[in-house]
Amino acid sequence: MDLSEKILDKKEELLDEFENLKLEELALKIKQVSSRENNLIFNIACLAARVSVLNQRIQAIINENTANDNYIKEEISDTGNIVEKIIKRSKKPTNVPVEWVRVQIKETTEVNGVRFPSGIQIDVTDEDAKKMIEGDKAILLEDLEKDKEKET
Repeated sequence: MDLSEKILDKKEELLDEFENLKLEELALKIKQVSSRENNLIFNIACLAARVSVLNQRIQAIINENTANDNYIKEEISDTGNIVEKIIKRSKKPTNVPVEWVRVQIKETTEVNGVRFPSGIQIDVTDEDAKKMIEGDKAILLEDLEKDKEKET
């Protein structure tokens, strides 16, 4: 969502007015100033300034915590969405292949937020299959086929 020029100008005025403060102090000062005004545009500008300060604080924490890590540091001048950057860093590596196995549900159960009725066959990750089998909620179909072959 893009803010109007009026709001952006007011936000920059606020940030410039208190530029000598630390980020923590700046956030508190902007909060105090916003509670004194009844002007809608000014209040929106205060909220935008607070978001800007929060982004700066998050960036400072990330830089502090990754100073000795093997992360490739992104340019500090990049003012992209901090939340997206955190999500990108926390994702599992995509070069690890996912192993899928087929199981048959013995008892109605839930897997990753999806409820499956008993008797249905589903493909799940190796990890989910282990959890379900250990919980006696499912059986590995390969094992079921081996048991049938032994009976004949």
